[in-house]
Amino acid sequence: MREAILVRYGEITIKSKPVRRRMENTLLDNIKFMLERYGVEAELKLASGRIFIYTSNMKEALKALSFVFGIVSFSPAIEVGNEYSELVRTAVDYAKKFLEPGDRFAVRARRVKTLPYTSKDIEKDVGRSILEEVNGVSVDLEEPDKVIYVEARTNKAYIFTEVYVGPGGLPYGVEGKVVALISGGVDSALASYLMMRRGCEVVPIHFDMTPFYSIEARERFNRVIEWLRRYVPRREWRVYIVPLGEIHMKADDIEPSLRCIFCKTMMLKIAERIALNESAEAIVTGDSLGQVATQTLSNIVFLTGRVKVPILRPLVGLGKDDIVKMARRIGLAEVADVKVPPCKLIPQHPKTRAREEYEDIFSKYYSLVDYALSNSKVKVIS
Repeated sequence: MREAILVRYGEITIKSKPVRRRMENTLLDNIKFMLERYGVEAELKLASGRIFIYTSNMKEALKALSFVFGIVSFSPAIEVGNEYSELVRTAVDYAKKFLEPGDRFAVRARRVKTLPYTSKDIEKDVGRSILEEVNGVSVDLEEPDKVIYVEARTNKAYIFTEVYVGPGGLPYGVEGKVVALISGGVDSALASYLMMRRGCEVVPIHFDMTPFYSIEARERFNRVIEWLRRYVPRREWRVYIVPLGEIHMKADDIEPSLRCIFCKTMMLKIAERIALNESAEAIVTGDSLGQVATQTLSNIVFLTGRVKVPILRPLVGLGKDDIVKMARRIGLAEVADVKVPPCKLIPQHPKTRAREEYEDIFSKYYSLVDYALSNSKVKVIS
């Protein structure tokens, strides 16, 4: 008998064999990295859709696993032999330490089909033995206070009482690289998180709007980047800081009503160049259809046509309430859903229906993309 962490992953298992093997290997590498980040020495074993982790530092290992994309859930467990009488006896002894008088409990079991007993056999025999040996407890299969889980596999069985939810998705990096526009607000931060969760390696780009935005906005961005950093299984994470405020000062004859769509056009132009330099395949934005002036359908169509690199908009069909609700669920809202003074360039009446002739107005400033890139800073976060 020894302690182990049982790690479950989801959609990787339905991929073709070569893709599944590649994604499993990446997931293992990412887990090893995160365990190392938390100072955890561990042995890892992959077997039939599960990863088993053996470590003496269980507390820190559980923390590390909560930041690994691709993990659906994980449980600290005890590993025992899968001989039936031993399995039942150990599960009952485990329950004795876990259950208290007055508890309503349930036994939930799973087993591989090659074993000579069924999941129902385990649940029935473990449950009956617990009732015989533990005073003051009762069975409640619908709404139990506590659950004893048993998972019997080909060579071993695992007994546990806790199931921690992982971030899910695909392992970070398996779907290639993207650049992401991150202001520090909820929308752009959540869009980046969702693309990371779908296996993308994200290169953040932040547009420094000095002197048109506040110190509070910059501080919010820094907090968001630190929050996202926890999910990045890389020794260094490169973040681009682009002085877009300087571009606006040079483009001082842009009509106020066009300022926002000009701003977003320049962002995408600069992001396109960074994407090419980084060998990234797409640009990610936090656009939500109809939320602000640059996100009307007309303006989105116009902006999409300004660059050749694909633009991914994972929030496009979500409303603000949906976005904030999702951000709260993952803990992002605590750092990103913070009010800061608005950008001083936002006009009272911004254009919401872009016309192609705006290209003639904006294009004379496209040469400033080179200026922005040459004056950008790359912040390396360890």
